[in-house]
Amino acid sequence: IGSGNLKFKLGLKGRNQAAVSEELRKTIKECLTNQPSPFRLEDVRLKSTITTDENNPECKQGKEAALQMIRLLEGMDLCEIKRTYLPCQGKLWREWCKKNKEQYRLHGTNLEKESSEKHKEMDQIREQQYKQGLTNLTELFIRTMNSGSPVKNDYFHKWVEILLDKLTADGLSALHNEYDEKWSKVLNLKRKHVKSEQMKDEQTELEMISEKLQAATFGLEHILREMAQLYESFISVQTDDKGCKDEVFSSLPKLAAELLKTGHPLELMDGDAAHVPLVWVSAVLDELSNKLGDQRVFVLSVLGIQSSGKSTMLNAMFGLQFAVSAGRCTRGAFMQLVKLTGICTRHHDNELATFVVGLGNLTLINIFGENPSEMQDILQIVVQAFMRMKKVRLKPSCVFVHQNVTDVAAEDKMMEGRRRLQEKLDEMTKLAAKEEVCDADCFNDIIAFDVEKDVKYFAHYSENILDLKRNLLHLGFKFSHHDSDSNQGPDYRPVDCSSE
Repeated sequence: IGSGNLKFKLGLKGRNQAAVSEELRKTIKECLTNQPSPFRLEDVRLKSTITTDENNPECKQGKEAALQMIRLLEGMDLCEIKRTYLPCQGKLWREWCKKNKEQYRLHGTNLEKESSEKHKEMDQIREQQYKQGLTNLTELFIRTMNSGSPVKNDYFHKWVEILLDKLTADGLSALHNEYDEKWSKVLNLKRKHVKSEQMKDEQTELEMISEKLQAATFGLEHILREMAQLYESFISVQTDDKGCKDEVFSSLPKLAAELLKTGHPLELMDGDAAHVPLVWVSAVLDELSNKLGDQRVFVLSVLGIQSSGKSTMLNAMFGLQFAVSAGRCTRGAFMQLVKLTGICTRHHDNELATFVVGLGNLTLINIFGENPSEMQDILQIVVQAFMRMKKVRLKPSCVFVHQNVTDVAAEDKMMEGRRRLQEKLDEMTKLAAKEEVCDADCFNDIIAFDVEKDVKYFAHYSENILDLKRNLLHLGFKFSHHDSDSNQGPDYRPVDCSSE
């Protein structure tokens, strides 16, 4: 046995196994005791030749500012944080969204009067939001972002994300475990075909845990959502009398545009309320256009069921910052900028899918696994969304990405999977055509789709994700230099990037 400069010899002749084992344990223990201290990554920062962010003064300032925010939240029940510090996006925002949808679905004899009443109720809600004003948390966040340098602000909002994840991780994990246990009980009762008060009680408790999870989820995106509601309420009720508060509110789109420019996601559709704050999004994009100029943008959308790896895939391909930690899911629709220069409920789900597909020149449809029978829900939603795009003369493209595939080496297996997917898409097309009253018998009647080229299997994640990234960046670069009518997006066909 050798250990550095030390050497040991063990005699085996005439000794039983127990004696040899005992001496071997002692020898190994002595080897480990005499080993030099183990390498620790944290010791690297002590070397003068290596610089670390923690030694940067602006990083320290950003962290201290973030800690001031976190100190406001320490010791609070996670479910009460948003209700206390972000009051505009809770009940008031959901109620406004409900009224807004109702005004387009009026049923009565005097529609003009009903519409007027709805508008009045919506204005009253905006008044209530405006009166809520800035809480200590949002005021501290806005003041820090407005007073710091770009570098300090980058550190600040990154520290806010890290510290919020740390603050909520344990609580969210406990709630997820509680939800899983309750869900298992409900499934067991369903398998036994139990229809009793016990079943109702278990389902009620499951729904309550789900609501707690939604309330306890808290990140930087929720602070930005609060800013959106403050701005929309300000625009709705603004008067000629400009106060200090109004000056702060009017500067919010500029602040959000700066965050978007530096790589932070912007929420387009609120996943909790299923609504797009159009006034806010338009204002932020106008500010972004002022900063970047009127540049042509290639839009890539990703669609898939919850927790199928959409955010992880985008983060891996483009180094983005979609939330994937602390047991959180990305709810709603978000956008993030990638620089290309120099680079070569079913009803609720239908609304979201139509919105996402309508935004994109190309949509990645993310599927976890390879069994089409398990994809029926997402495929029907996808087909219906593309059918609606055809009605309004939009021509997006799509690529199906199958993650967590066990083996793609066998060509016949891949062909069988593609054949079953094509059959399932055609079947879903016929069902969707009845609902949308559209003349279509197969998926290719809706969108130009080649099952040979537009279906990707991910068995070797790193290799496959890199190939897909190169292909998408190439398409985006071509699009940004294309002179065709921007309302009729070019139907670029991605090259095959599956691993065979």
